[in-house]
Amino acid sequence: MKFTLRKSVSALTLATLAIGLTALMPTTSEAGKPSRTWNINSPGSYSLRGSVSVDQGDAIVISASNVTLDLNGFSVSTKARGTGRGIVIDSAKAVTIRNGKVSGFNANVALVSAENAKVSNFQITGDGLAPNGGPSEIGVLLIDSRACTIASNNISSVNLGIFVRGGGSTGNRIEKNVVVGGATDANNLFGICYNPAPDAGPEGPSGDSIYNNHIARFNIAVSVSAQSTSNIFTDNTLSSFSGPFQPMEAFEANGGTNVEFDNASSTLVATP
Repeated sequence: MKFTLRKSVSALTLATLAIGLTALMPTTSEAGKPSRTWNINSPGSYSLRGSVSVDQGDAIVISASNVTLDLNGFSVSTKARGTGRGIVIDSAKAVTIRNGKVSGFNANVALVSAENAKVSNFQITGDGLAPNGGPSEIGVLLIDSRACTIASNNISSVNLGIFVRGGGSTGNRIEKNVVVGGATDANNLFGICYNPAPDAGPEGPSGDSIYNNHIARFNIAVSVSAQSTSNIFTDNTLSSFSGPFQPMEAFEANGGTNVEFDNASSTLVATP
């Protein structure tokens, strides 16, 4: 089980890169020793040859720019359910991750201070855990990330589907995702949420396009803080227990700056 690098390089360069890639391979759990994080800190195209499971913490952290990671349909998971992060893009530019399954983490996919990154064609599955002072399971988390695309992912059984945070988040496109809460209605907080970053100023994300997503079985389909500005929500289908948008004061029709139009919404009846 390892990464392969697909790149046109000389035999000498390929051999050198292969040595570096060996260091990226995680150790397997032996005698209770936890598997370690896979770190990608060199540009290139990588793919999985098998599924990845960690005992705790983060599974894969990408800190290099100009990286493509193809999961090849394999899965990334954790034994410590509701903790850690699955795949992290950390302060990197021009990173693409795609085509796999992630499950069981507190943040299954996380973009932190990323730019021009793309997350697509993932199946992200939570365990339907109860919130614990906040969401226990997040599908995709963006913090202070710009010009990123979150597209064509299927996210289910999490407390919070797509969570965009911080004044540094701007110009992102959230499109064509299916986001569905779990079987226990009370555990399903928000399908999409926009608010300030933790331990930062009051500013929220701005200038994002949230288009053609299907969101169902959350208390509120879309929650947007008053400090999140000039985001556009259009052509989404929103089926929720308590309303499609919250708070309405964040939107233009009620004095705010965010825009919503051509969205279809319905109210679900909660399971007794």
